[in-house]
Amino acid sequence: MAVKITVQKNGQKKTPWRQRVSLRWALVLTTVLCALGAFLLIALESWGLEWARDALYLKYITPYYADEMETGEYYSVSPDGTVLYVEATMPYAYVDPDTGEIYPIETTSPTLFIPAGPLRFFYKNVWQIALCAFVITAALAFLADAWWFYHWKIKKPLAILNQAAQKIGQSDLDFHVESPSADELGKLCQSFETMRASLEENNRALWDAVEERKRLNAAFSHDLRTPLTVLQGYSDLLLDALPSGDLSPEKTVDTVLTMKRSLTRLQRYVESMNSLQRLEDVRPQKSTVPFSSLCAHLRETGEILGKGDFSFSSQGDGSAFLDTELLFQVYENLLSNAGRYAQKQVWVRAALEDGWLSLTVGDDGPGFPPAALKRAAEPYYRADKSLSPQGELHFGLGLYICRSLCEKHGGSLQIENSPAGGAKVTARFLVQSEENT
Repeated sequence: MAVKITVQKNGQKKTPWRQRVSLRWALVLTTVLCALGAFLLIALESWGLEWARDALYLKYITPYYADEMETGEYYSVSPDGTVLYVEATMPYAYVDPDTGEIYPIETTSPTLFIPAGPLRFFYKNVWQIALCAFVITAALAFLADAWWFYHWKIKKPLAILNQAAQKIGQSDLDFHVESPSADELGKLCQSFETMRASLEENNRALWDAVEERKRLNAAFSHDLRTPLTVLQGYSDLLLDALPSGDLSPEKTVDTVLTMKRSLTRLQRYVESMNSLQRLEDVRPQKSTVPFSSLCAHLRETGEILGKGDFSFSSQGDGSAFLDTELLFQVYENLLSNAGRYAQKQVWVRAALEDGWLSLTVGDDGPGFPPAALKRAAEPYYRADKSLSPQGELHFGLGLYICRSLCEKHGGSLQIENSPAGGAKVTARFLVQSEENT
């Protein structure tokens, strides 16, 4: 039930006038036309009833009138031909043309000469019949007005809205609510479509959150197995060896230290999960920031956190509407990752263009393995399952946090290897220039 579109000569699309008429004017139009039709029909009924009454009068009553003399007087005659009555202005009595019987006008109703039955009933009650016909015609005109208005303006939108409400009630949002007109009900259909799209987006976001939570729990459970296994094994060792004295003091201390490291690792895992839960509640708090000032802070932060040779470049000018704290959290994570694997150099490029701020951080390290290019932003993913070149232990959450924060800011995170060698990560943020705020 899509909206019918007509194309004007100038190429612009325009809906037909029947779909653009508002409900108020559509009701006025149907009412006026139906009232006009009813008026014409009542006039036709009135003429027809009057014609039928005159026809009965001429056929059955007129012959009973007395004949008119040349002087303009009326006379009645008896069957033998003698003049009985003479009246100067009107006949004095009705006369049966067949028998000559005289009927005084004062005491005789002309309906007596019409045959008994429907014809006499019609002649006697013609105005009551006319009144009933007028009432019935007005009622039919009202029903025709309602039928016309309903089928023109109400039937299609109601069917569309009813079907949409049923689908939404069944949790089926995989459809579109088409607008059959440009009137108030058409706008209501558009509002329904906006609501459906919003519900679909919210459901999709909720589903994604549930799936993401499942992946997080699975990854968290998987990474917990190693320290728990270590703790289980060494606790069994201590329970078996300590009572018998088979374990030397040095070995006991080494075992306890290993268990402590596993406990510390477990504690850090729990802290990481807490940080991920807090990440779900993050909402960007945007403000207008000059791009030049932002680049100065980015350069300064990179020189402090960057390891080895650090270079920074920027492109664009104007202002950006964004959450600077969220931006710098992503930036510092990317710098930390680049510094962890860089051999000598870390470089950064910032660009502001067409309402987007892109922040690219690269290094001259070994780059991402092929599998990591697709999975590096997943929670708790570590490509080599080992320490970084600097001997640091990480949980594989940095790029996942960066991706989540970019998406909360309407952007994305792109992971790739630089053609010249090394890793390159680009964070994109949807921003709004000061002129458009």
